[in-house]
Amino acid sequence: MNSLIDSHCHLYYEPYINDIEGLIDDCKKNNINKLLSISVDMRTSQENIELAAKYEEVYCSIGIHPNNVNNSFEEFKRTMSLFNKNKKVIGIGEAGIDLYRSKNNLSEQIKIFILHIEFCLQNNLPLIVHSRNSEKETIDILSQYKNTNLKFILHCFNGSKEFAKNCLNLNGSLGFGGILTFKNSNELRDLCSEIPINKILLETDSPYLSPHPFRGKSNHPKNLVYIARCLSEIKKLTPDDIATITTDNFNTLFNLK
Repeated sequence: MNSLIDSHCHLYYEPYINDIEGLIDDCKKNNINKLLSISVDMRTSQENIELAAKYEEVYCSIGIHPNNVNNSFEEFKRTMSLFNKNKKVIGIGEAGIDLYRSKNNLSEQIKIFILHIEFCLQNNLPLIVHSRNSEKETIDILSQYKNTNLKFILHCFNGSKEFAKNCLNLNGSLGFGGILTFKNSNELRDLCSEIPINKILLETDSPYLSPHPFRGKSNHPKNLVYIARCLSEIKKLTPDDIATITTDNFNTLFNLK
């Protein structure tokens, strides 16, 4: 299989953080040669920047996850100050709205989500969007920026057909991960079959959401190959084609050559 990119993982967790070189070696054995480590708060943004500076294969985002939003305007400002035109910081987020775990601070989530979007527009960076139990709220916010040059990816997509359509109409891309491989994900696979291939990125969300046959176990970026094979079956394309196309999609979205 040609070279793959994990567009969404969290490398600062144990046991990864204790052996990043081993993790990268395991990935390369599976033709995964680029990793985007996603931040969820100030601390993980700092840790990711340090990882990206140390390892050529690692890039990162900075941002505040909606579950970590709590009177966090000052933390948002401090987190964004880490960017400073750092070439290894290629995206902002994950940011968005989560009404599954955080139901009581919607207005605060919306305020911080909008600040992330505006930072992206000011710095020509793509946004990594987290949306859980909040399709309407997420689209309502993103729709306000329909006539801008905002680029975003809806990470770990597991939503409705209408949500997917709305995201695509707003210049968004969709990230598909381990859920796509689950035996009971027939509807998601059907939906995926209708999504233009140039709008799809692959991700593991490691250490979460291990693909079949590792469901229930801690995930690893090397498992991206199982998601790529699943997508190749859905799209009736070779694994090499899937690798080439999704790599091109990633590099285009994140302004990499």
